[in-house]
Amino acid sequence: MIYKLIYLLLIGLFFISTFINKNNLFNDINSSVDNFNIRFNKDIQILKNEIDFLNTTKKSLPFVNYTVAENITYFDIDGSGVYFKNITSHPNQFNFYNLKEAKENLNSKFDNSLLFIVYNNIRSLKNDRKVIYTDDFSQTWVKILQKGALNFDVFQNKRSISRNNTEFALYNFYTDRAHEKEMFTIIFPEYDYFNNSQKLRALWYFDFDPNFFAKNTDRLKRNLGLNTCIIDGDYKVVYSTNKNQASKIKNIHNFYIFPLEKTNYKILVEKETIFQIIKAKEVFLIGFIFFLVFYINKKEKLKKELHSLKMINKIKSELLLREPLTSLYNRYFLQEEMVFPINNCGIVLLDIDHFKNINDTFGHDKGDHVLKAVSNCIKLVSVGSADAFRWGGEEFLIIFKDTDKENVLNKVNTLQKLIKDLNILDNYKITASFGVIYTNIKDKSSFYSAVSKADKNLYTAKKTGRDKVVAF
Repeated sequence: MIYKLIYLLLIGLFFISTFINKNNLFNDINSSVDNFNIRFNKDIQILKNEIDFLNTTKKSLPFVNYTVAENITYFDIDGSGVYFKNITSHPNQFNFYNLKEAKENLNSKFDNSLLFIVYNNIRSLKNDRKVIYTDDFSQTWVKILQKGALNFDVFQNKRSISRNNTEFALYNFYTDRAHEKEMFTIIFPEYDYFNNSQKLRALWYFDFDPNFFAKNTDRLKRNLGLNTCIIDGDYKVVYSTNKNQASKIKNIHNFYIFPLEKTNYKILVEKETIFQIIKAKEVFLIGFIFFLVFYINKKEKLKKELHSLKMINKIKSELLLREPLTSLYNRYFLQEEMVFPINNCGIVLLDIDHFKNINDTFGHDKGDHVLKAVSNCIKLVSVGSADAFRWGGEEFLIIFKDTDKENVLNKVNTLQKLIKDLNILDNYKITASFGVIYTNIKDKSSFYSAVSKADKNLYTAKKTGRDKVVAF
């Protein structure tokens, strides 16, 4: 009983300890995600500072050597692109931003995940007149801008910049048409203020590849030991520490979900398995519990085996060692249970006379009744130090142990009379023939030799008229 109480106590300790580990892990997840958001906000501030720096270092350059394609006027300045869209008159000069220098400065902080910068100077949303600057010059931009790229009507509403009307917006994962690369965009709006109202003046676009999130996301996985991914507002995976992660999250319930602050992006941390919250002490408890269970079960099993040994022996005797119809021993008993030597032994082999005629005349059911009746007679005379067997068919064997010849003959004569007195078949007297020998048996070989001699005496009894005893 005390072992069961200890067992239950250990199980309780295991679940309590596992519950504590789970709570600690969840606290670690919350803390690590908070740190992730802090680092993300620092990265955003770096971008914002760079914009402020570029605004203070812009240069005024003459408006020369340009090319016109339909509604786009464009030219190249040291590999940087300047594009005017829907302008009716060309200015004498314009403000130039050295975006290449800004990109080189930022790349050292963002692991080269920044693909390019676009500065979109919105002159008028209503008439769609724009000045667009990129950190690389490409005529591909001309075709894209002709189709209306960077025409973000959403920015007409100042409160659509982000959920909290903050200073930047993060836009969903997409494939850029100019460079055919997967990326996402961080956008910073700039406003003019007139009569206490805001008017959108310009937008800064920072385009990044997914590795923008690699450093912080990989750190999150190292801290927690759990795969982590960043998804956009359409549940598309922007970056994942699991290289086999599908491109779109289908079952969000497999993750803990946290907002990426001030954006519509989310941080997903996969839910832990039982093995990730089981520590060394829980492993020890599990091992000890299994040992205790094994010990208790072994002890209970041994106890049951000891209590049921007599029953098992009885079943073995009844089912394995006895012939089912007569309940006398079978030959398996001779092979497995017979103990030699046997001294002063009487071997009696008997055969029911004309048993085939009984089956043919009265049927096999009646024949089985005769076999049972004869076996009951044999049991009466073999009580004590004798073993009785159904030797085969209508033949029976009795082994009288530690007796004398006279007693053996008395038992056989009594058995012969009991069989004659059976009255279970109409107008038919049941009789049996007997072959008897008296000897000492040393081993199994001498036993079968003795049975063979008794069989010869039985044969003589049957040949000389049946219902006889031929002895010694």
